[in-house]
Amino acid sequence: MLKALIALPALILSLLGPISFVYAQATIVQGTVTSETAKEAIPFVNIGIKKKGVGTAADADGKFMLKLGEEFLQDTITFSAIGYQELSVPVSAVVASTSNSFILKEKATALQEVVVLSKAPKIRKLGVTYKMPFVFGNAETKSSDDISELALLIDVKDKSAELLSTTLYLKSTKADSASFRINFYKNAGGQPGSRIVEKSIVQRLPLTKGWVTIDLQPYGIFVDDDFFIGFEYLPDKQQTEKFLFFYGAVLGGSIYARNVSLGAWRQTAGGRLSAYVTVRQ
Repeated sequence: MLKALIALPALILSLLGPISFVYAQATIVQGTVTSETAKEAIPFVNIGIKKKGVGTAADADGKFMLKLGEEFLQDTITFSAIGYQELSVPVSAVVASTSNSFILKEKATALQEVVVLSKAPKIRKLGVTYKMPFVFGNAETKSSDDISELALLIDVKDKSAELLSTTLYLKSTKADSASFRINFYKNAGGQPGSRIVEKSIVQRLPLTKGWVTIDLQPYGIFVDDDFFIGFEYLPDKQQTEKFLFFYGAVLGGSIYARNVSLGAWRQTAGGRLSAYVTVRQ
């Protein structure tokens, strides 16, 4: 039995394995992403060719570099940032342009609908509140310029809920902390769909404590349907470790993962992420 338990993580470890591409000739696209109104750099923008396994993330100063093979010259590069309209530009136009500045327009955000909870709301934990020994998932990026993200489906039990916090299990012997972005997605037929919360929640989280909690109350997030919560690891360009840390996990269910900005989600059966949200409903 012990051998079986030890063998199971190997399946989960493969979730974020890198995808290798061979380029006949690489075209390098680089520049800075800024906001149209504030004229300031936008940090950690997701940049890539949707669902083609090619992407990167801008750094904290909005700067990025993306290598593209000849086979992508007829495709379109998409720039996606929370709170901004997506920008899609043909690769051929980017290559022909002499400008290295990419400007995103702010979204017109409507006030969030007021949700009336029951007269006596209760505090509940929804998700996976424990971890199992010998079962875990590693975060591995395709390159030091890109992201990796794991997501968990949260069932709100057909009740409106205010999100108070989210908690997940992180552990590393190689680094004290790492940067993460917390994302919220629609449940699109059992897969993470479009973003449902246009608020940038980026925090530096400790990797030495195990269970880590992120306070969500300052963001005023209410949901009334099942959703996916995503934990997006934003690599430090100075960090070259291939396996920097691992996530806690349990057997059963599915893990949803992607390791390229704007890449397609992969669903792998056999385990679930050890993470949950604390809600008032």
